[in-house]
Amino acid sequence: MANSSNYKLSAATANLKYTELYPYKDSAVNSKEFLQKIVDVLMEFVRSTNDRKEKVLEFHHPEEMKKILDLKIPEQGLSLQSLIDDCATTLKYQVKT
Repeated sequence: MANSSNYKLSAATANLKYTELYPYKDSAVNSKEFLQKIVDVLMEFVRSTNDRKEKVLEFHHPEEMKKILDLKIPEQGLSLQSLIDDCATTLKYQVKT
């Protein structure tokens, strides 16, 4: 799966929070850009899942995975860019079947 740096939002959208998207605000441009990047992440996952040259599992021991994946629930909401990066990272370490 591609590096999460391939899914960069524009500077105007990257630091926004979920409250800046539909249905909280009438922000079609930001919502569309965010959702398009999510679709890009998912399409790359589907592509890599069906590529026989890709690993079926990116194995790491549990202690290593704790360092890679931040499983804490923050007090403050994350930026939209952080959410996209987390989605890409999480899918990267899924078992591809």
